[in-house]
Amino acid sequence: MGISVTLYSPPVDERPRTVMSRRAFLAATDELIATGDALVAAPTWDAFRAWLLDSDRLLERVWGRMDRYHLAWLNVGRDSAPPGSLLDEAGMGRFIAEVASAKLAVLRTMRQSVERQGWTLLSDEEPDAQQEER
Repeated sequence: MGISVTLYSPPVDERPRTVMSRRAFLAATDELIATGDALVAAPTWDAFRAWLLDSDRLLERVWGRMDRYHLAWLNVGRDSAPPGSLLDEAGMGRFIAEVASAKLAVLRTMRQSVERQGWTLLSDEEPDAQQEER
């Protein structure tokens, strides 16, 4: 009874050839944009938090980890109140609207780029069609 040890493992950053279809990405992005627009119009904390998590998941799946971009977000949503201050209802609404507006601009830009030019990790075929060919 021996133990098998694998001395080689694939690179951590190895990604699949495609992660989803272009059509699925565009549809998911359209849904996120519609939800984001609704948040700007009527901000609620729980919906905002869920929207941020959903949009981060999609962007990471298609574009990779976004850690390198987060520095650009540090000044987004900063109110004139000192850091750590509690936000009143109006301040919370301004914060959500400003952050959502900035992320909506990113989503719209990425959507336009994919619609016009495609992206290497997006297929022009639906996933079921890809699996049938293999």
